[in-house]
Amino acid sequence: MSTEQHAIGEFIEQLSVMSTIERTWTSFLSFARRYGFTNGGIAEMPGPRQRIEDTTLCLSWPDGWRDRYFTQNYVADDPAQLHLGRTRSPYTWSEMLSCPYYTPRQRRIVHEASEFALKVGYIVPIHQVGSGPTMVTLAGANVELTGSQNLALHLAAMYAHAHVRNLSLASSEAKIAQLGPRERECLQWVADGKTDWEISEILSISEKTANTYIERVKHKFGVATRVQAVVMGLRARQIKY
Repeated sequence: MSTEQHAIGEFIEQLSVMSTIERTWTSFLSFARRYGFTNGGIAEMPGPRQRIEDTTLCLSWPDGWRDRYFTQNYVADDPAQLHLGRTRSPYTWSEMLSCPYYTPRQRRIVHEASEFALKVGYIVPIHQVGSGPTMVTLAGANVELTGSQNLALHLAAMYAHAHVRNLSLASSEAKIAQLGPRERECLQWVADGKTDWEISEILSISEKTANTYIERVKHKFGVATRVQAVVMGLRARQIKY
């Protein structure tokens, strides 16, 4: 058995006892550091009225880069996520930027990451039936992968994402089970972009009552915003896009 086969086997075995998203992500990032990657994340691409910070499952980025990326809404123009529609295979930032279709503005986002010692990036696309694309992203200052290392990292990323998603869904479903029928109904209309007044007209309830149901959902989910509540519902497939 090769070194890479042994390493990926150990990592997959470790996942079986990982009971939290945090421990799973820490274990995966430790695996990725074998190849020089120091930072990364797992993020589902946001849908309408969603923010990338609400659909990010794991994240280990330098604070300055994370704040800039979220504040400037870089995800909309980031070639790293735009390239998800062009391939289902893992790709590096340099491979991605060799594509001639990205504008100088889009390319500048990748170059700005180097200000935070994120000079080499690696993306593993995850395409699933019934949900939008997800990416496992890794970055570091000095990385050069061999073919066997690329394969090992690809497999580890897929297993890590699957385990993180299962844990996330289990957590969401446990919380959603506490919702009443009206609460789910109101949450669905929120996901469809309706205001409290519009929901009250649709359901023949008062505007105040509609707001109360939505506030209950936020409280039960332990989230601060309606968008975050909708994300929780979508992840557990209790409401639809």
